[in-house]
Amino acid sequence: MQPKLNVKNMKIIKEIDVVCDLTASERDILAIILRSGPIARSGVTAKTQLAQQSVHRIIDSLERRGYLQFGAAKIVGRGKPSPTVSIDPSHYASVGISVGTEDVRFCLMDLTGIPLVQEVANIAPVTPAEVIAALKEKIADWFSTVAVNRTLVGVGISMQGFRDGSHDVFHPPQPLFAWENIPIETVLSRELHQPVFAENNATSSVVAEHYLGAGNGHGCIAYLSFNHGFGAGIFWENRPFRGGHGNAGEISAIFSRDQLCHRPALGELIKRLADHNIDVNSVRDLTLRFEPDWPGIPEWLDEVKPQLQFALRALQATIDPHAIFFGGEAPEELRHMLVDIGKSAFTDERLPMPTLITSKLPGDPAHLGAALLPLHQLVF
Repeated sequence: MQPKLNVKNMKIIKEIDVVCDLTASERDILAIILRSGPIARSGVTAKTQLAQQSVHRIIDSLERRGYLQFGAAKIVGRGKPSPTVSIDPSHYASVGISVGTEDVRFCLMDLTGIPLVQEVANIAPVTPAEVIAALKEKIADWFSTVAVNRTLVGVGISMQGFRDGSHDVFHPPQPLFAWENIPIETVLSRELHQPVFAENNATSSVVAEHYLGAGNGHGCIAYLSFNHGFGAGIFWENRPFRGGHGNAGEISAIFSRDQLCHRPALGELIKRLADHNIDVNSVRDLTLRFEPDWPGIPEWLDEVKPQLQFALRALQATIDPHAIFFGGEAPEELRHMLVDIGKSAFTDERLPMPTLITSKLPGDPAHLGAALLPLHQLVF
């Protein structure tokens, strides 16, 4: 007599994809479950244009391949109990890297958007070859330890600067001059043998705000990135908006040359603090040591107020956002101060006013947004 199999205690063997090659319908369902999960499987159909049989078939396939996981059954309406379904964080991961003017940040992220590892590299960001070598070393280390047996979905990189029409070539600020004219996606794809997606730091940050912050509750958002410079990212219709040449959100371009030093850039704030004998040697130092009652802060806020309000009105008039988030490397108390001086920007009462919101994502989230780029492009 054959022994009976204890099905309840059997370990289900997943058929993990080596490459994330998902259909449009699979990605739609994954996006729905990411936003709504855990959700009853029977409740997913109402959020799609697909027949229930097709939805169940796709969900079962995604669960078998490790993208989804089933939970406790839930009764929906008058039907039979339906298992809840949510994103399975165990089998896939993405990698993000943010190249800033002062440091390089790495992130390993699971499929739900939760960072598994975040690190600041002890290397100068000005040497591309050294940064790429460090990235390759990080990936090799992570996928032999904390991410062993996971599939790498892809790699995202955040770079400061603007594009000249080429989607992966940036013109960064002077401290990153060595990255000028490098086709980042092409070079990294060749080195890593992985899909690579490049964005500027402000657009990467608005992606992070949408997925991990408060941005998901608004259809059209802008993210103001207060870093060494000053930029903006735009997220509209569930995707980052680049514009025709890839430079949508390059908000500092609205200022004339003699106005640039008066824009709300943290590099300029450091100069003003030096005039008041406050010795701050970097943006990171400013973030760590910031005191709201430092001499020079009120004067700087008065100085940048016209340019900040000009930028806010420009965003209102061009993209008509529901909300504008204040973030970047600006310390939280400074973000609140900048929101306060921005509130009186909107003078045309005919137009709806965007809500000004202090981002709750700590620090500059560009490395998180970079890690989200492959998930956004290939999974959700």
